[in-house]
Amino acid sequence: MTLETANRLYELRKKNNLSQEELAEKLGVSRQAVSKWERSEASPDTDNLIALAKIYGLSLDELIYGEKEEKKQEPAEEPEGDPKAEVNEEEKLLINIEDGDDKVKIGPKGILVESSDGEKVKISFDGIKIENMKSNPDEENLDDADCDDDDDDVDGYETVFSAEGNTAKGNTVHIKVKKPTKFWLEIPYPIICTIAYLICGFGNYFGGWGLAWVIYVTIPVYYSFVEAIYKRSFCEFAYPVFVAFVYLVLGMYYGNWHPSWLIFVTIPVYYPIASALDRKIHGKFCK
Repeated sequence: MTLETANRLYELRKKNNLSQEELAEKLGVSRQAVSKWERSEASPDTDNLIALAKIYGLSLDELIYGEKEEKKQEPAEEPEGDPKAEVNEEEKLLINIEDGDDKVKIGPKGILVESSDGEKVKISFDGIKIENMKSNPDEENLDDADCDDDDDDVDGYETVFSAEGNTAKGNTVHIKVKKPTKFWLEIPYPIICTIAYLICGFGNYFGGWGLAWVIYVTIPVYYSFVEAIYKRSFCEFAYPVFVAFVYLVLGMYYGNWHPSWLIFVTIPVYYPIASALDRKIHGKFCK
């Protein structure tokens, strides 16, 4: 974390009249973690950044990089009737498709879809807007294709949801942003294990039906390992199950039940080390 961001976190906390203890309690972390963030000695993880943004009523960009410039420099107005001005307006549109009263416009700032019944869908970096126009506008503004109307209210406005996933209910529509999925957690690993077990059983591989069942022990090992990677947390890994799997393999396949049981002694050693590493990375203890 940069010193500028650390100072911003300190100023936001003071501005919201929160002590380090109070903020730490809201986030579920230690006061020392908050102190390290504000001294630029550690960085909050993604979950804590999202929580901080919600507490201070800011977007992630505003929290990390500061407030954006609200007003951009307006371009000089072209003289009326100047054909060059019309060319510049048209150049804003990358794609313009019209089918009767249905229109699709794609510009550098987003996408605008207009249907014949007056409904509009605008997709931009700030989120998505759905408008149900009670009366069609008399004039068409090419800026709409850029999706740059800064949240102006319109008649028949129904629903808005932002890029951060916040949803506002309108009169009749309720839309929720589908958050990005975690690919490796969606893999049907238990089905893969079942197929592997059937192959080992029918083919008499790795001990056949009597021994190959140990593959099912890897299911919690796999998911906890993937979760640990996604969360960057050593404590998320199901280390005791992993130890049990290794012990079963050594005993069942190699007959080495003793002294391989000593591997279980590493379990109470693993978690203090994992907790210390997580505290170093995230500034909080294992849950």
